[in-house]
Amino acid sequence: MASDTRRPRIVTAIGGSHRTSPTTVDGVRSTMADAIAQNEPVRIVGAETWRDGGPPVDATRTLSLAGLTGIIAYVPGDLTITTWAGTTLAELAHVTAAHGQWLGLDPAGARTGTIGATLSTASAGPLAHAFGTPRDLVLGLDAVTGYGDVVKPGGRVVKNVAGFDLVRLFTGSWGTLGAITSATLRLRALPVHDATIAMEVSDAAPLATLIEALRRNTLSLLACEWVDGVTARALDVSDGADVILLRIGGTDAFVRGQRAVLDAITSCRPCDPATWGLLAALDRDASAVVRLSGSVSSLPARIARIRASLTSTPTASIHASIARGIVRVIVSGDAGAARDLLQRRLADEQRIVERLPAGWWAAEPDPFTIGLSGRIRAAFDPQQLCNRRTADA
Repeated sequence: MASDTRRPRIVTAIGGSHRTSPTTVDGVRSTMADAIAQNEPVRIVGAETWRDGGPPVDATRTLSLAGLTGIIAYVPGDLTITTWAGTTLAELAHVTAAHGQWLGLDPAGARTGTIGATLSTASAGPLAHAFGTPRDLVLGLDAVTGYGDVVKPGGRVVKNVAGFDLVRLFTGSWGTLGAITSATLRLRALPVHDATIAMEVSDAAPLATLIEALRRNTLSLLACEWVDGVTARALDVSDGADVILLRIGGTDAFVRGQRAVLDAITSCRPCDPATWGLLAALDRDASAVVRLSGSVSSLPARIARIRASLTSTPTASIHASIARGIVRVIVSGDAGAARDLLQRRLADEQRIVERLPAGWWAAEPDPFTIGLSGRIRAAFDPQQLCNRRTADA
């Protein structure tokens, strides 16, 4: 294809000027090779269910991996599955459930999101409490780099060789090293019983006391998430009181035993298991989403500090992973409140910004162009063609 210097370069949050959706790895490699030859930046996307997540991308073409769908290899006895990157989380859940298995990933957003996007963004949800993040569950992957090369780090077995871990590098790289085309994932046995319990936080049972009690007792939880009163009301699990949501999975006897331990800590009540899906969808219409990290021991104090900073932001809601110490702040509707939140009230917090209005990214550093991350990116995408952040973001 001849170079066209007149082609406009636009922020692909509103669409690219040239779009391809290959159905083979050769097609992905061909698209990447053409982009390299023309020196045209590429936005790499999946199902585009979270297109406004992350900073805006400057690109003249869009490479969609939504056409790379289906299961490549599945051996239930090995608890591993290899799937194309465009396969949705819902499809993967359907296939594995038929064999009494599941993938322990429940990132925010719709289940129509793809496994490729989940790995590229390293998105995790409450199930990370038990199963870890995507980096803990991906055993191997194939990708096409910014050089146009196909790389195949990792493998289809649980044991992996030591060395430079390209699997972990590509996971969470936001497509800046290249396009993930397939992945081999670690599965778990699907619980026979899956129960969700709500533990209300109150003056008589404050958060710090409940967290300490949960740590002291013999508990094996799938998820353990604190939600503020705004979130709890939206999930219909309280009338406005803060709540700790707990997910228990296993045999009937195991679930009953765990429930007895929880009841001994404080009064608990069962909730609809669909609550977790509602929690994942809470940020669908958010103007800003910020993830704040810190030590687990400091979680109650950090939550109190963050809440104090949000008293004048009624559209903000908060939830936190008790085991991981991560607090997630969601601001809906009021874009001005979102900007004030970042620039003034959460400016000193250790944070990762998941979502912002497009014009506000300029104040946020681009981690993929500085330090070690920048040098790694140069090794795989020297022209910085893959998911290049737009200059004014």
